[in-house]
Amino acid sequence: MLHKIWRYSHFYLTVSSSLFLLLAAITGAILAFKPIQNKLQPFKVEQTENVVLADLVDSLKTKYEEVLDLEVDKNYFVKASVFSMESELDGQFYINPTNGAKLANIPKPNAFFEFITDFHRSLFLKTPGRFFVGITSFLLCLIAITGLLLAIKRQGGFILFFSKIINDKSIQYNHVALGRLLLIPIIIIAFTGTYLSMDRFSLLPKNNTEIVNENTLKNQIPFAEFPIFKNTTLKDVQKLEFPFSTDAEDYFTLTLHDKEVQIHQKTGAIVRTTVFPFIQIMSVLSFNLHTGTGSILWSLVLLISSLAILYFMYSGTVISIQRLRSKIKNKFTANQANIVILIGSENGSTKRLAKTLLLSLLKANQKVFLDDLNNYQNYPNIEQLIVLTATYGQGEPPSNAHLFLDKLQQTQIDHSLDCHVIGFGSFSYPKFCEFAKTIFKQTSAHQQINVPAEAPLLIHNQNYKQFKNWATNWSQSLGIQLDLPTELTAKKTKETTFTVIDKEVVKDNYDETFTLTLALQKRKRFLPGDLLGIIPPNESSERLYSIGKNAKGDLLLSIKKHTHGVCSNYLHQLETGAKFNGTIQQNKEFHLPKTNKTVTLIANGTGIAPFLGMVHQPTKANLSLYWGTRTHTSFELYKTSILKAQQKGTLQQCNIAFSKEVTEYNYVQNLLARDENTIANNLKNGGYFMLCGSLNMRDAVFIQLEKICIKHHLPSFETYKNNGQILTDCY
Repeated sequence: MLHKIWRYSHFYLTVSSSLFLLLAAITGAILAFKPIQNKLQPFKVEQTENVVLADLVDSLKTKYEEVLDLEVDKNYFVKASVFSMESELDGQFYINPTNGAKLANIPKPNAFFEFITDFHRSLFLKTPGRFFVGITSFLLCLIAITGLLLAIKRQGGFILFFSKIINDKSIQYNHVALGRLLLIPIIIIAFTGTYLSMDRFSLLPKNNTEIVNENTLKNQIPFAEFPIFKNTTLKDVQKLEFPFSTDAEDYFTLTLHDKEVQIHQKTGAIVRTTVFPFIQIMSVLSFNLHTGTGSILWSLVLLISSLAILYFMYSGTVISIQRLRSKIKNKFTANQANIVILIGSENGSTKRLAKTLLLSLLKANQKVFLDDLNNYQNYPNIEQLIVLTATYGQGEPPSNAHLFLDKLQQTQIDHSLDCHVIGFGSFSYPKFCEFAKTIFKQTSAHQQINVPAEAPLLIHNQNYKQFKNWATNWSQSLGIQLDLPTELTAKKTKETTFTVIDKEVVKDNYDETFTLTLALQKRKRFLPGDLLGIIPPNESSERLYSIGKNAKGDLLLSIKKHTHGVCSNYLHQLETGAKFNGTIQQNKEFHLPKTNKTVTLIANGTGIAPFLGMVHQPTKANLSLYWGTRTHTSFELYKTSILKAQQKGTLQQCNIAFSKEVTEYNYVQNLLARDENTIANNLKNGGYFMLCGSLNMRDAVFIQLEKICIKHHLPSFETYKNNGQILTDCY
């Protein structure tokens, strides 16, 4: 409940102050350059802060006819107001504190910075504007605090707040990671802005403490001999006002950082001390921290923090839009539906998949109802319950699912129903899909709920292909013809032009396979395992090919020419120098794992393409390749690349099965059975298995791996699939 309150508070505080916050952040970023510019002015003399006040006073009284005052700013630039018979030495100017000599005239204020400062303080609205800016600073304080509470919740508690933030490649990760990094500076900006506004409107008490001393010193002494002048350096001085006359009742007024002292001009005795209250000292400190006065480093921190606030507004808007877009619209009511989909989603990505399933079921004329897990109730006509849920932070339910488990126990179910639990998460989190596992356990224990699967389906990084396979199998088991989209693409990827720089075809090749080596017209990063999307001429649908990479870093395709294959025939007729357009699409779920454990690469036919790149990647993993093809002739296409990888030591083993040759091992699953002890050890010790090729090959390999698990008394093969050790890209 608190988590929901913090989230709504964080959202509504930001929305309510967004305009003023936007203007304050932009002008604040600009004003961060003002103290940097001031600091770089050539008015400072080395070791100014260590100059003794008595020496400076003596120099000024000797050099000028009359001295009115001197000031030391945060940059340790010293200004003096003097009268002199020489016109060029009369007035206010910067001086050299070691000898009192004039350094330069005081420049006029920068008109641009003055304009921005006035806008930043009051939006040109004078007193009402200052009030709005003060309120905005206070709201920024609350936004930072609620953001901190949400980050603590996301990390799994205060103790884990400073632990590593899991990078799930989302904009929310950037929002949280940057927020944690700049939390303290932003709170300082917000607090000091609020404090200065309260000071401006006299909302803070100011009770100075005055101490009056009797002048016990009777003898007149020179200014340079005054004890307080001799014991004070310029680093402690803000201002010194000289007496206007020689009257004994006209005193020196020395303003230090924490007090103001009046000094008898004849004897040097301290006549009166006014101690500044803590409130006033805090006002000066707040001004310096809020403006960056006197420090280039802190000014840069303020600049970065102001720009970060702008980014937080952008990323927060994107996150909010994602949530708002995931609002649910149902055609059937909860009482009418026989299929109910319940979702637990923190940021809306899981809802997107649920809505895709909802629309497909509606097209198939099914009565389906979609809702949040928190709204679980008794559904009179329910036959199928589908739970799609993410996990928040360290194994906790998302904000729209925290009531589900209690409601499941409290709600009476009138008749039996089937329940399917699908969890979404990231292998980066130690408690991968923990909430889905908890739901599966409790639904399995319910008397009226039938759970057909032995374990929940756990999906890494919103893998749509895996979700679609499950949905297709589930719908077919019910006799429903489900038409799910081929891909879920958030936005169209920009096309890239490719040039064929090499084409290799092996004569008399039974497979009719060939390879194309491609150069990119514009530099674009890709990894083996990514996908190349190609739309053949006069076609509208895109074909996807797994990307390989040769030893030189060029893109490599391995393609089988099908008799009626439009795209494969189009690519087959391309010769060296030919150009075509395509899109490179990241396939993060099928990149070579960053591990020092074993990685077993399993492929058949042209599915070897991504592995031809992986075996040349620098890695700490121990790589073994199992490949099934038809004839020895087929191997000629890839022989050079594989041998180079073995020579470099990046590929430890290569095992090949030939289905059309007279040999002991015709398929990759036969090779796995031969090496069952090694395979079992790899599974047991956390090794990865990557499969690329046909679905038939994948299914045969899965059956063989399940047999190995049973024979060697390992957990079920489903366990290894769920914990992310099995990665597939099959078609």
